[in-house]
Amino acid sequence: MGGRHTRWGGRLRGDFLLNGNLISPTKLSQRVAYVQQNVHFCPDTSVRQTLLLHAFLRESGDPARGRNVKARINALIEDLGLEQVRHTRVLDLTLSEKRRLNVACHLLLETDVVLLDQPTRGMDIFDTFFLVEYLRQWAGRGRVVILTIQPPTYEIFTMISRVLLVSTGRVMYFGRRREMLPYFAFIEYPCPAYKNPSDYYIDLVTLDDLSSEAMLESSQRVEMLADTFRRKQEALSDPGSPNLLPPKTRKANACITLLALWIRAMIYQFPYNLLRWLGRSLVAALMSVFVGLVFWDVRSAPLQQQEAVNNRLSFYYVLSVVSVWPVVLATVAEVWRDKPSVIRDVRDGLYSRTVFVITKMGVGGGTPGGGWRGTPGRNAAEGVESTKRMHGAFYSYVSHVLVYLFALNTLAIAVATVVPSRHVAAALVAFVMTIAALGAGYTIHPLELSSWSWPTLWWSPARWFLRELTHSDLELAKDFACDRNPVMKDLQSIIQRKVSCGVVTGAQALNYLGLDEAYLPGQYYPALLMFVFYVACLLVFMLGFIFLARTPKKKKYHVE
Repeated sequence: MGGRHTRWGGRLRGDFLLNGNLISPTKLSQRVAYVQQNVHFCPDTSVRQTLLLHAFLRESGDPARGRNVKARINALIEDLGLEQVRHTRVLDLTLSEKRRLNVACHLLLETDVVLLDQPTRGMDIFDTFFLVEYLRQWAGRGRVVILTIQPPTYEIFTMISRVLLVSTGRVMYFGRRREMLPYFAFIEYPCPAYKNPSDYYIDLVTLDDLSSEAMLESSQRVEMLADTFRRKQEALSDPGSPNLLPPKTRKANACITLLALWIRAMIYQFPYNLLRWLGRSLVAALMSVFVGLVFWDVRSAPLQQQEAVNNRLSFYYVLSVVSVWPVVLATVAEVWRDKPSVIRDVRDGLYSRTVFVITKMGVGGGTPGGGWRGTPGRNAAEGVESTKRMHGAFYSYVSHVLVYLFALNTLAIAVATVVPSRHVAAALVAFVMTIAALGAGYTIHPLELSSWSWPTLWWSPARWFLRELTHSDLELAKDFACDRNPVMKDLQSIIQRKVSCGVVTGAQALNYLGLDEAYLPGQYYPALLMFVFYVACLLVFMLGFIFLARTPKKKKYHVE
């Protein structure tokens, strides 16, 4: 009835009548509010902000019911006992408060039919009694409330008006609650004295698989109960002449949805989003200091020695492969943290997966991508001296850094979205980055790559990033000194001579490093190839989230 059966490949059989109208399951799902079990809301938004977001993205189709949204939100917060946690973020709520918040988000729709899938799961008896009593009062306003519930206590059982008992897909009983006990007593299955009827009859219709004999006996009993009810059930009453259908719920269009998700990411999650951004910036700053201390005076010394050629390549290799790793791990952890709430919202119909992907990549420049901003800045300190003689090449250097880091950021987001475990996601990202680093030209000389690793020369973003920065640096170097070369005696004479310099110019250094490719058609091809890698990771992210994304495994709920 809630339109979720297609997720499990199920089929619906039978006719649906709503106000005397024969209606399809799709149209029915558009007119009911379905409260799912999943309560993984966005952890950094408050109770009131969560309700505002739901009201912003979805509202009642009847304009009269959709008026004065803030007043209805305040009323639901007060009626469901959430007043004290109105401005508390969801991460700090108890399970009972999350359950009641989940119900409140769907009661905002003011639909005539409300479906709830175990809304009291994991709640204690007092909170369960409170919520069921509120739903009973809600149904007393001329609405229909249908819920599945774990075996309730006798007091809660008496608050239910009608009962549907199902086993193995077949109806054991359906009718008024007060007629349930006389019916089973009539077919010679009376409830024992001082026994909770809900516990007794659920045990009665449950298949017992402890042994083959018990399984046979219980299956025969279930078969008999189903046949008995089929023979004794009364025909449905005439629904009468068709009346107007209830209004459909209205969803926000794509533009409004993008705006709502942007507001949630940038405003509702403040200051926690700022704290995460500052944390990642601090990590980037610490890596800046560490890299600067290790490669101190490598590029800015007045007289460059030929030994510094390898050090320059080492500097860019650490910059592109090693120093970015802490921020990559932070991206994986952040995506894994937010994935349960995103999957919950998508399954609840708040927004589509495609809209979320667009929002993620747009806001990613400020939130997940914001951590990268410190990374180009940390390398600016090493490049300031060179900019005096690079005549604008520094800005090209920064642009290549941004393209490369956005490519790695998208790779981390894509893998963390597809893989349900953050540890496996981090391992996969590390594997891809390690393979890409083989073609960077530092750990293995480009001319010595084996046949299986040779393609990394073309698809590795680290390769093109390293090549471009090394070219920009060494092409401007005119002379390399070799003052520390040893002095050797000539075997044919008594003259002592200094060993000749092997690398004198920048062109010779590029040839020595294997980075003097002359086959590239233009100077923008390295940035273009890194952008292609970024687009490929973006496509993996989109397709993986739309078709393969799964909720990370969490610990089971405990009664609080």
